[in-house]
Amino acid sequence: MNESQQTIDPVCGKSVHPDECQSISDDEKGTHYFCSKDCQNKFEKADAKTKKGFWARYTERLEDVQCSRTSQECR
Repeated sequence: MNESQQTIDPVCGKSVHPDECQSISDDEKGTHYFCSKDCQNKFEKADAKTKKGFWARYTERLEDVQCSRTSQECR
């Protein structure tokens, strides 16, 4: 699996491969990939404030992945 083809689950921060992901959601920000249906449900049910927190952590985790080139685990 090519690391550059991975994305980050915005809820838990786990690295996921879009081609292998079955939990996907679309909104005004684009397409989002999740490690599980549970994370997808949490994201879809979240209010705007909670989603803002998800995106703040997502951005930090994405920077970590790009810098270290290693997979991130759920935290």
